[in-house]
Amino acid sequence: MWKNVSAELLREIRIGTFDARFPGELELAQRYGVSRGTIRAALRPLREAGHVSAHPGRMPKVVAGKSTAYGPLYSLLASIRESGMTHSSIVLEQNIVQNSTVAAALSMDATAELFHLARIRLADGEPIGLDEVWLPADTTSALQDSDFSQNSLYGELDRRCGMVLDGGTESLSAVVADKGQAGLLACSAGAPLLLIERVGCYRAQSLEFRRSYVVGERVEISTSFGCKA
Repeated sequence: MWKNVSAELLREIRIGTFDARFPGELELAQRYGVSRGTIRAALRPLREAGHVSAHPGRMPKVVAGKSTAYGPLYSLLASIRESGMTHSSIVLEQNIVQNSTVAAALSMDATAELFHLARIRLADGEPIGLDEVWLPADTTSALQDSDFSQNSLYGELDRRCGMVLDGGTESLSAVVADKGQAGLLACSAGAPLLLIERVGCYRAQSLEFRRSYVVGERVEISTSFGCKA
């Protein structure tokens, strides 16, 4: 039941029904003739996917333009959530580091401290990607206590730090898995991977450097722009 309600909510979000005001849980329950528990379950993947804000104690609202600013990897993971598949992560590293190469990409001093998160991304328990991200530690320290085995980075960045990416640059290229990556992704060495590298921005400042390896044979990435055919 909740999946049907979630799909209908997403459809209405995309056509602009809730741009002016997003209803509360009770109003939505009455609108769709279901319980508040069903509404909460329906809203959960929409919040995790970034379609609806999720600040405690505040009325939810549609987050305009957010998904498109996050690029194809984000769209892939959002699609997994919306399809009803179970999305989770295995956290490999969650720490504070220094990395001069990443710092240069973020226009920071070479010795600047960075929040680093490395995860294996899973869909229904199957590895689909290996993901590493770095952010300036001084503005994202609240993320150190987050549970990223279930929570999304962008959802936590919004909820804990009040920051939403609004742009960036991204490159995609085809590579093959080395032995280390193959072991983590349960694929053969030499298997095709899609490498996505990006610098995400917030208010015209570089905020995120991300490097993601996606198992090509296990995913399909599609996107849309403008009107839908």
